[in-house]
Amino acid sequence: MDSSEWLLFISTFIRRNNPITKIYWIYLLLGLIGGVYILFNDDLVSIESRFWIVGLTGGLLLSLLVSPVLHELIHSLAFKFFGAKSIKFKWSWSLFRFNVQANDFVLSKKKYYLICSITFFLFSILPFILAFYTDGIILFTLLSLSFFHALYAMKNLAVCSYLYKFPNCFIYSSEENKTIFYKSIP
Repeated sequence: MDSSEWLLFISTFIRRNNPITKIYWIYLLLGLIGGVYILFNDDLVSIESRFWIVGLTGGLLLSLLVSPVLHELIHSLAFKFFGAKSIKFKWSWSLFRFNVQANDFVLSKKKYYLICSITFFLFSILPFILAFYTDGIILFTLLSLSFFHALYAMKNLAVCSYLYKFPNCFIYSSEENKTIFYKSIP
């Protein structure tokens, strides 16, 4: 696949019924329920609207500008750790997304799951948990970051969803910026 095919891929495989997508959709539902609980439990409804606006906008900006860079940096460090020789960073205007590409590199399904789990925990689950211990602008920033990063991570989770159905599957990143999924034959 090249970059033009990712949108169809993501929209197809994020909707598959498997444990990965169930966890993702349950996380989003729990995030919604938790966010509503925090809002009504702490009487945040009566807080001035500027706190809401600044906090939600701050989380959105963090999820668009900071967390993608850190997210992809963690991916690149993991790729290097797992043996990638060359890594390229690029911005895709068509997907509005920062991306890292390890050239001529093979990654197993389990290692990809590990990398995706780490970044999803750091930028989606951890901010959501920390939101329960904060208030004001920081609360709204963490909730917003948690939600918008979960949307940003949808591509990784769609790939995990695709890989789930194939045992002994691998991902190959080619020199031509194409991603190839294959499985080894025993």
